[in-house]
Amino acid sequence: MKNRKNGKKIALGIAAGLTSLSVLVGSVFDSSADLLEETPRNPKTVTETAKDLSSDVLHKKGLKQKARAYFRNVIYRIPVKARAVLFAPLWLLGNIVLMAAETLYKTLLAPIGSLILGFVLQTLLLLGIVGICIKILFPDLPWSKIFSRKLIVLIIAGSLFMCACDLLMPMIWEKYTLYRRLSRLIIGLIVILIILRPFIKKKLKNHISYEARCDDETFELN
Repeated sequence: MKNRKNGKKIALGIAAGLTSLSVLVGSVFDSSADLLEETPRNPKTVTETAKDLSSDVLHKKGLKQKARAYFRNVIYRIPVKARAVLFAPLWLLGNIVLMAAETLYKTLLAPIGSLILGFVLQTLLLLGIVGICIKILFPDLPWSKIFSRKLIVLIIAGSLFMCACDLLMPMIWEKYTLYRRLSRLIIGLIVILIILRPFIKKKLKNHISYEARCDDETFELN
């Protein structure tokens, strides 16, 4: 059992190492022709590149470019036939991995990232608008009591509802994209009014009770 586990670990380590090396080769060489070039376009000895790496010009060209140039020159020192056997398969694997990663990012990670960012910004905007409105209605109420857990949960729920509407409306209404901004504004106002409803009711109730007290005092004076 231990030998099997050790064998799996070794195999995984080798696979991870080869994948990393292939990605490095794939990112350093633009094409297989570039990898198998007999005379490099910008020939430089490994010693010269190593000197450049330790020189004061690092801040001008950058460590990344220097390291890339160093790695290219190390591989260029290997004979072309050996390069074709050792590094051409790695370059192919590296390009496949890089293309897969780029496709995954464009199709999945980038849209999800933009959705999450949009949701966060929208939630913060709702939080600010609702907080200011409550402060206007109740100036003496401290901010710590305004932003209670219940209110924050309601705002997050409202923001999720707005995001869901934005995603589903194009499926229901064909012309939604033409009126997207107006629709989002209307939905946002509805969400804000629903969240503020209990605060508005309480303000009106306090105002009515205050007026009633004033009327009673006037009646007593008369």
